[in-house]
Amino acid sequence: MYIQLKRLPTAHKWLLLSSGLLVIFLIYTAIFSTGVLLTLALRQEQWLLHRPLTRLDCVFHQWANFGEVPFSLFFLLLLSGGCLWWGYRRRVVPYLLLLFFLGVGAEILGKHIFPQPVPVSLDTSRVALDCPQIERQPRAIQLLVTLGIWWEANPITAKRILSVQQGERAPLSLNGAIPDYSYPSGHAIRWSFLGLIACWLFARQVRRRHLRRILMAVALAIAFGGGLMQFYVGVHLVTDLVGGYVLGISSACCAIGLLLLNETRKKNNHLQAPVPINGALKEEEIEVS
Repeated sequence: MYIQLKRLPTAHKWLLLSSGLLVIFLIYTAIFSTGVLLTLALRQEQWLLHRPLTRLDCVFHQWANFGEVPFSLFFLLLLSGGCLWWGYRRRVVPYLLLLFFLGVGAEILGKHIFPQPVPVSLDTSRVALDCPQIERQPRAIQLLVTLGIWWEANPITAKRILSVQQGERAPLSLNGAIPDYSYPSGHAIRWSFLGLIACWLFARQVRRRHLRRILMAVALAIAFGGGLMQFYVGVHLVTDLVGGYVLGISSACCAIGLLLLNETRKKNNHLQAPVPINGALKEEEIEVS
């Protein structure tokens, strides 16, 4: 079995890995749907409420917009342009778009089918983590915060701190719980999908070692940091992230396999040069490496 797998083309190995991860996602979703992971996820969320509140939370709140479908689609088109620039066949573009929208479809379907009950006190405290004061500030200030200038955000109010503290001490009772439609995390799906494809392309196409390492590190940070920010500001439970990451990585592996299958083979160019043989001229192909 090991020898047979070793003999598989690299593209087929990536596609096989993608299929295995998809199966893992389906198994995880089946386990998730039973509710056995809910208590663990809620305790993890309650533990998160102990973190310090800072105006940097507002930066993460603004950055989350880049994980929405329109922005992610724009980044995918840029990535597709890079694939064409590096010589991959044009049909990789519809492949990438198909995988992207399959992820969007899985997110929409999952959020309609798998609601999670969240205690009212915990849900209120989670909202306080997501920098609610930024919504009331002018667009110019929101733009500055998006650029990382966190000190332009409004200071943290005592009411917000009190709301978080109440959630820390409240019992995790599901009586009158609010349904939370957030599984799987679409941000985790899209960021891991785009980031891992970009990381693989940088590793394969960028020749300068130091630049390659920097670009790969940035791509990996984007792949996994985008979803984690959603957990940090209380938008998603940890169970949402796990499902989103597994599905996003599966889609990225499938995309890499398809890219390998659609690499263009650089053909050797030939020049016709006259070569004298026995007083006559004969054209001979001179291979240019």
